[in-house]
Amino acid sequence: MSGTDLLGDPVVHRSAEFLTPDIRISLGRHWGPGARAFVLGCNPSEAGDDRDDPTSSWLIRWFTRHGFGGYDLGNLYPFVSSKPEECRRRAEQAFGGPNWNDRDALHHNLEAVVTMAKRADQVFVGFGAIAWDQDWVERVVEEIQTGVEPWPDLWCWGTTASGAPKHPMARGVHRIDPAKPPVLWRAK
Repeated sequence: MSGTDLLGDPVVHRSAEFLTPDIRISLGRHWGPGARAFVLGCNPSEAGDDRDDPTSSWLIRWFTRHGFGGYDLGNLYPFVSSKPEECRRRAEQAFGGPNWNDRDALHHNLEAVVTMAKRADQVFVGFGAIAWDQDWVERVVEEIQTGVEPWPDLWCWGTTASGAPKHPMARGVHRIDPAKPPVLWRAK
């Protein structure tokens, strides 16, 4: 699964798993030999197996530059929206309301995230300061770093003032230099 296109860029094989059109469990991008990463974000945007969004394009460039052969991406919350506040509304209703389908999707998503993280060669976190529920963040991180081996370290591209791992599309002073290596966010 390697090769280059006419411009010399790697041929990217795209995959995505959706439970429904508005609940995405995973996004995969693979282009050749090399380590396989897992990235944990906050909420999925519009990318799928047929198209990239700005975050997935940035990740492809970064991982290619740093010698990886691909990545899988999962999120704290599986609710597709380019607006984090919409994802937050749905997650809060799933945790505290009558929406059993969304609550079931959250638990299915957690299992998938843990599986992808434990299968990866290196795990990255990049949900930024938009991840509002620290209890849920801690639960997801604990599930990744405990239980069945391996217990991976978590890497990021820098942190915000609050210590949150920067989102790949951070702007202004939080913009990530794509040439810089990752930093350890949390050891196992």
